Amino acid sequence: MKYLYFLATILFVVTSSCSSDDSDTAVKAEPIGTTATSYFPLKSNNFWTYKTENISVNPVVIGRDSMYVGNDSIINSITYKRMKTKSLPTGFFCGALKNNGLRADGKQIKLSGDVSVNIGANLPVAFSVTDFVIFKENATALEKLATVSGIIINETALPGYPLTVSYTLSAKEDGSLPTLTSDGKEYTDIKKVKLILNVKVNAQVGQFSVNVLSSEDQDVLISEQYYAKNHGLIKSETNISYSLNPLLAELITIDFPLSSSQTINDYLLTKLIN
Repeated sequence: MKYLYFLATILFVVTSSCSSDDSDTAVKAEPIGTTATSYFPLKSNNFWTYKTENISVNPVVIGRDSMYVGNDSIINSITYKRMKTKSLPTGFFCGALKNNGLRADGKQIKLSGDVSVNIGANLPVAFSVTDFVIFKENATALEKLATVSGIIINETALPGYPLTVSYTLSAKEDGSLPTLTSDGKEYTDIKKVKLILNVKVNAQVGQFSVNVLSSEDQDVLISEQYYAKNHGLIKSETNISYSLNPLLAELITIDFPLSSSQTINDYLLTKLIN
């Protein structure tokens, strides 16, 4: 089973491709802030394993992911920790962080790397993020932690029909819980983060600009992530979906479904925190 096996759905993978030196012996730049948050400890060799579930299929597809904090990596003169996995991830969380650079800046966890998204089988959307805040320990209620927006022109996804893709990736505080039971285990002191990817896609068909999606813009990815103190991420619930404009199929030939939805859940199994 592979996390990226969805042929006609939205795929979200974060992999670090910024200029970097992965050697442990590399000269290290002075990081901006070194106080690690206890909700996502980033010491080298910290280790987590997760049970993953794709609950959108029958029977439910169950997998197992392993992720650890790897060596130091220099990105834009700042030291990050390279997140590693033992094999190709089957769930969202490890798939999103695989080979990515993370660093603690005070009470924040920041990510630098590239985001690559495919809408259907033929429409890749790729953009970079730098110090995108994925967690803030002392965030206020519903505080927006980070946002990045941009426009991509794609002339190859649908040959003959240039595409204009507008995207916004955002993360926000989404509440806290005194306790939470996840996969039969009880945790205390929970903080929740919501990650949302919103896109708008237009195709140039002759003299007309046609919405590719069924609405002007769509939240194609919503991931609700639960962090527990001294544990890291204990649970992630991710919905990945799209709905295309039916008019598009009347104007051009497409070879993937007009809509798709997948739900992937990750549950902490074991951990090693140094």
